[in-house]
Amino acid sequence: MVTLTSRTDIEAALADPSLVPLPAATGPGSGAEAVGSMAWLRATVARFAHGEVHARRRAYVEAELARIDVDALRRLAAGQFSRSGDDRTRVLRSLAQSMRLPDLDDAAVAALCTVADNYFGGDDPAADDAVRLLLPLMGAGDPEQAANRVGILVQACDATSALIAAARDGSGDVHATVRSAPPVQVMRRIAIAATRVGTVEIPEGEPVLLEVGPVGLAFGSGPRVCPGRALALALAEGAVAEGVLAEGAVADSPASAL
Repeated sequence: MVTLTSRTDIEAALADPSLVPLPAATGPGSGAEAVGSMAWLRATVARFAHGEVHARRRAYVEAELARIDVDALRRLAAGQFSRSGDDRTRVLRSLAQSMRLPDLDDAAVAALCTVADNYFGGDDPAADDAVRLLLPLMGAGDPEQAANRVGILVQACDATSALIAAARDGSGDVHATVRSAPPVQVMRRIAIAATRVGTVEIPEGEPVLLEVGPVGLAFGSGPRVCPGRALALALAEGAVAEGVLAEGAVADSPASAL
């Protein structure tokens, strides 16, 4: 395995079309019978694609995210985080509402969490059931579009929750937390053709580890830079602001003296 640690090399690697995310399994067959499995989802989202397929799917994801009002999402997150539940649940419900999806009930949230737990690998049979439950809720007649809406939600789930937790534990400044304790520390790629990054020769088939966190590239760069950066920051800012307000409310409340 090749490990890259300098910002210059990592940016070059992220821009190199020969270095792509680890491929996803295609699942049992390629016909309609495969639709709805976890393997099918991985093979259908933008995250694991490359080349023209990635460009097409990413354009769809960017269009979906562009419909979201960032300021409204921040306010929505602050309201959502005043409710009970864990951070993953509140992130998912805030983002789904901003995407104009139906309100997520407990079963839908649990399904999204199961998919998130298996998104980058795993063979939990419950993940297939979770994908099948979620697809009709995505409000898209095209299965590929429905899959990528699921992908938007699950990719925001853990990373944004981790950012919120780190901001709460630190200064409360979300932007400072991204610099000091980014939720994504490494990215992985594989060479689909021999290439060179700086002085490093990378043969075809070689896995590559990119240490993005320490050099301030937790959201990536180049053609695969995270399209949801502004939304993740807004969700975290809303959550942290609500936490600060809630602490102040407790301190000022007559009941707190009991």
